[in-house]
Amino acid sequence: MLKFDGETMPEPQKLEVNKEKIWSKNTGRVDSGDMEGDLVAIKVTIKIQWPSLSAAETTKIDKHLSKAFFQCTYLDPANNNKETTKKVYAGAPTYPVYSYAQGLPDYVGTGVDLIQK
Repeated sequence: MLKFDGETMPEPQKLEVNKEKIWSKNTGRVDSGDMEGDLVAIKVTIKIQWPSLSAAETTKIDKHLSKAFFQCTYLDPANNNKETTKKVYAGAPTYPVYSYAQGLPDYVGTGVDLIQK
């Protein structure tokens, strides 16, 4: 289950959720070698890859990826697979062309990283 701004997206082949710690500016190693600093927030990066997609499906996806920010709803493995929504922006999506022949998928391996705002 994957939704962008409430619109259901094609089922991804792979969805990976990375939790990234955001540290304060004063973070670093001190003379003793210990790490010092304050944890400011934990943000997620959602790495998505789709199997074969039609041109219509990639257009549906790209409509959202082209926005500055949008809502992404996914099943969060770190939260007992509960539906979770985060405001995100998209990295550079890739659209590997497979074929433009009638009856074959247009794109295979379309992928993008979504970064929490």
